Amino acid sequence: MQVAKLLGFAGLACTVAFSSNVFAAEAATAAEVMAKVKEAAKELSAAKGSDAALAEFNKKDGKFVWKDSYVFVYDCDADKMVAHPMKADLVGKPVLKITDKKGTLLFKELCDAGKKATGGWVAYMWPKPGQEDAAQKVSYATSVEGTHYQVSAGIYDDKSTVADLTKLLK
Repeated sequence: MQVAKLLGFAGLACTVAFSSNVFAAEAATAAEVMAKVKEAAKELSAAKGSDAALAEFNKKDGKFVWKDSYVFVYDCDADKMVAHPMKADLVGKPVLKITDKKGTLLFKELCDAGKKATGGWVAYMWPKPGQEDAAQKVSYATSVEGTHYQVSAGIYDDKSTVADLTKLLK
C-alpha cells in the first residue's frame, strides 16, 4: 500500500504491467526453432565442432538463446551433453538415460529423431527457463554434418504434437 501511495494507483498499475512484461518471455515458434537449429548445425559443421564454436552455445546471452528457447548440443555416440546455455551442470554428463517425469528417454528419442535426413521432433516434459516445474516441450533435432554432434531447440506448448510439427518438415 505504501508503494501505491507513492505512485498513485495509476502509476502502480503501470509499474505492475511493465514488470510483468519484463518477466514474461515471448514464446518461440516452431518455424523459429527449426531455423535456429539449422543455423546452429551449419555453423558447427563449418567449424568442425571446435571448442571455440561450442562456447557460443553455452552463453545464456548468446545468439542461440532467444525468447523462451535456446539451442543445446549433445553427442549421441559419446552419450554426453556438449553445450547447454541454461543447464551448465549437464555439460560433459551422460544424457541417454535421462528421463522426464513421464518416463520418456528424451535424449535417446532426440538422437533417433536427429538421425533422420530431415531431422525430427520429440515431445517431453522439461522446465521452462527460470522455472522449476516441467512443462511440455517439443524439440526439433538434427545432426551436425562432419561431427558426432546433434543440435536441438524446442517450443513449450501443450497443444502442439509431434505429428503436427512433422508436417513442417515436408
